[in-house]
Amino acid sequence: MSEFKFPKDKTAIVLIEPQNDFLTEGGTMYAHIKEQLADRHVIANLQNLLDGARKAGIKIFYCPFHPFDAGFPELKKGGPGCEGLRGLEMDMEADWGTGAWLRGTPGPEIIKELTPQKGDIVVEGKKTLDAFHSTGLNYYLRANEIEYVAFTGFHTDWCVESSARSAYDLGFRVIVIGDCTATDTQEEQDFCEKWIFPKIGKVMGYETFLESLV
Repeated sequence: MSEFKFPKDKTAIVLIEPQNDFLTEGGTMYAHIKEQLADRHVIANLQNLLDGARKAGIKIFYCPFHPFDAGFPELKKGGPGCEGLRGLEMDMEADWGTGAWLRGTPGPEIIKELTPQKGDIVVEGKKTLDAFHSTGLNYYLRANEIEYVAFTGFHTDWCVESSARSAYDLGFRVIVIGDCTATDTQEEQDFCEKWIFPKIGKVMGYETFLESLV
């Protein structure tokens, strides 16, 4: 029996970037994360979590990364938007073209195993690491009177961590469902779960989370 209790009507799941570029053979970043996905059964865990959450009546918010046109004309060449992780993504190769999240390609599409269902909410406009920064996520959570936000998705030490930190700063109670997140290495995963997430919320597996709903 879980020691934690989360009221169903005040709890939501946020699923970050369950898209082909990360999670499907041929995607720009799949080669880096595929071993962790397989070793830790992350997709199957997510399927079980979402099935259980829907049966419990928990709201699920999908936060896919926003697609860009080929060549990234939305971003000034050499500007700050082309530096850091985004700059690396712009040069990555996929089976369907150069660059992550290319509009009109399979890259930005949500994988079929995690297709949103009726009642799930797809939050559009995520253009940065933080799922709150350029989207209506904060509004949707507040409008639904959500207090507990459970984060899942990819990558653990980038978008999940950035979003979880923002949720903490915005006054939400943060949960990270560790076995429903993944990144490129076990070392990075372990660091976040041991040193980062416990300082901003609770870390648990999906089974414990589902058992904690009341």
